[in-house]
Amino acid sequence: MRSFLFLPLISSLCAAIAVQSNDIRITWGLAKRVGEQGQRATNPDNEPDDEDPVTKSKTPKSRVLEIDEPKEAKDRWFDWDETCTDELDRQKTTAAFQDALDLAQFGSGHLQQLLDNLPKKPPESSAKKENVAFIVKEDPAFAQMFFAQDNRIGYVKETYDLLLSKMKSFDGRNGNNPNGLRFICDKEGNVKNAKGESYCGTGDTAAQAITNNAANHDVIENKYSFEKSASIVFCPPFFDDRRFPNIWAVASSNDAKTLDKVDCRERIMLHEWLHLKFTRNIDTRIDEIGFE
Repeated sequence: MRSFLFLPLISSLCAAIAVQSNDIRITWGLAKRVGEQGQRATNPDNEPDDEDPVTKSKTPKSRVLEIDEPKEAKDRWFDWDETCTDELDRQKTTAAFQDALDLAQFGSGHLQQLLDNLPKKPPESSAKKENVAFIVKEDPAFAQMFFAQDNRIGYVKETYDLLLSKMKSFDGRNGNNPNGLRFICDKEGNVKNAKGESYCGTGDTAAQAITNNAANHDVIENKYSFEKSASIVFCPPFFDDRRFPNIWAVASSNDAKTLDKVDCRERIMLHEWLHLKFTRNIDTRIDEIGFE
């Protein structure tokens, strides 16, 4: 998925990431729960059942899967949907979440340093040529995505800071409004849209992930349309290691990478968070698939 607000990845970040091209980052020790005692589906926010408008019969919506780890899920920075029973899928998703936070932290600090070292104070509108030349030299990724516009640095840094705040919380995300976030694992493409068709799509145009805000009932089947939680559905391509590995598996420890060379689950994770109402609330209709 792509929007006007992509995230610069730069050489010093790559140098800090260990490269193991065929492995999955596993650092948190997720306990295997599939089919074992201790796994249970709950309804922590008292999500109302789906009611048929004609028969008035009620069907429970998809529940939250309670698993002891990772800590981020226990603290409800996100909730596992009951579709996320596969241990390896959870590991990939958790790694993407954890590394996305690391990327946001690094990006914020790097952009602050870039701002501090600009030859000229950045203007509010048109860029200054001295600053453009400096950015092209110091940060090729920012130059690639934002045409080295010095007046964009502050906005992108502010976005990183916003993500760091909202990704690491549950209470206070959006005032008194719904503030939960459900991770739905649709590795097999079973989730349907409101018309009964594949939610993620199929073939070359299939989505990598799709965000839906709380109480938006017109796009996804009722089972996954929640009043009190937004959702991110991770689609089949998200779990494909050949197309979207975790970032440390593709980043070079020595060479700078342009964004088309480091496409990864962390990029998808950060992008989807930008659609949430309590972050940037970017309209999902402007998305495209992949890089140019």
